[in-house]
Amino acid sequence: MGDVRGSLSIIGKELKLQFYTFSIVLLALAVIYFIIGFYVEPTESFKPLLSGPIYGILGFLSFFLYGDPFKSAVQLGSTRKQYIFSLWLSYFIFIVCLLAVHEIVSYLLELTANIANSNVTLMRVGDFLQHNNRFDNMWIDILSVIFIAGVCFFIGAIMYRVGIIPTLIGLFLIGVIVFVWYVLGDFTPLFKWIYHHIYEMFHILGAIGILLALLIYPILINVKLKF
Repeated sequence: MGDVRGSLSIIGKELKLQFYTFSIVLLALAVIYFIIGFYVEPTESFKPLLSGPIYGILGFLSFFLYGDPFKSAVQLGSTRKQYIFSLWLSYFIFIVCLLAVHEIVSYLLELTANIANSNVTLMRVGDFLQHNNRFDNMWIDILSVIFIAGVCFFIGAIMYRVGIIPTLIGLFLIGVIVFVWYVLGDFTPLFKWIYHHIYEMFHILGAIGILLALLIYPILINVKLKF
């Protein structure tokens, strides 16, 4: 059990159930949106966000992979290094699979909606781009979920290392600093740059997500198990 495969097996069991659950949720939402589309006037725009549950689970689940899976893997012989590498690999595969299901469901929903005259057009994060296509939408989704997952993994690692209360206090202080900076500072140049470089901004967010995900290694490599 003391190898990467053991950690992958433990993490995989946690992620497999979530994958099936949220695949079903996506299908259910697609059916609901399809039905609602029949009651929308042709001149109106019904643009729901199907990827919302994906962003939620990718962030929410990150906090729970430091609990029982981490403890079980180490107790059964895996090292912390093996668990961390297994976590990175498993979650990357999880992201790819979930986004693949999302693309398939989105395509089928829009195809059947066009055939059956259901007035539904899915909203995508890539809609922030002035000129986007299906590849742009897929790529922006990947960058977005990498950012969300990286942030949540980093916060979860700190929370596991120092505790919930100190982490929340730290986040509160950061929030206060950002708020004061926003009130007293001039964010107009930043907002203008983001508006004119929105595609580059998503790449920066993706890079930040990768960096934060990598930073869990020094945080967890010598952490004590919590029972």
